[in-house]
Amino acid sequence: MDLAHISSLNIGLLWVWFNFALFLLVYGFSLYANLNFNTIVVGLIYLAPLVPVGLDPWNLERVILVSIQNTVFGVIELVIFVFTVQPTDARLDSAHVKQFLGHTLPIAVALIGLSYVSRASQVPVTFIEGCVILSIFIFGALFRVLAVFQLGKSGFKFDIVFREEQKLMTEKLYSKIRHPSYTAMMVVIFAYALTTHNLLIGLLGLVIGWFGFQYRIHYEERALEQQFGEDYLTYKNRTGMWLPRRN
Repeated sequence: MDLAHISSLNIGLLWVWFNFALFLLVYGFSLYANLNFNTIVVGLIYLAPLVPVGLDPWNLERVILVSIQNTVFGVIELVIFVFTVQPTDARLDSAHVKQFLGHTLPIAVALIGLSYVSRASQVPVTFIEGCVILSIFIFGALFRVLAVFQLGKSGFKFDIVFREEQKLMTEKLYSKIRHPSYTAMMVVIFAYALTTHNLLIGLLGLVIGWFGFQYRIHYEERALEQQFGEDYLTYKNRTGMWLPRRN
């Protein structure tokens, strides 16, 4: 192993450790700013794959990709939840437990599972593969931020609850798609799946993640129908769930 290779390995290791430390810092600040069950869970989902153990020259390239994905998207999610979660949202009742088991847990399994499979892969990352994965990931992350921003602080929630000032959002991205933030998350999970370089595991992760969101959508749309009545049914009939509906 020449000096140039050793130097690049050291830089890669430093990058992984830096991302881990950065996320810990953001996570700690998030808990200080808005300590609640949901923020704790979200932070742990993205922290777990960032722990810098089991690193060697043969898997470092994919570990770096996993490190970038979980740091960037984990920070995005923490910021979102710090600004949107209110103390009255998480009631820790039977409905919350059902959402945790049916919605949160499958998505956590998908994200963490795909991350660790990627970390274990010793298949080198080609330049084209790396560019494709990062491009898809960045698109999904930005799409997620835009969807949440357009929905607003009163509209986006981890739990299925409604606030007094909340209105039915039917504009911008939501004029075509009922759940663009979930579509964006599936794009991000697709980038995670590609990082595994394993077709079967990647597909399994996508199916598990999709199930978690579909479970959430089922109960969320029932609640929206009860809250907004005929207005939501009209909106539902002219929009697509995941993608724009063909006219």
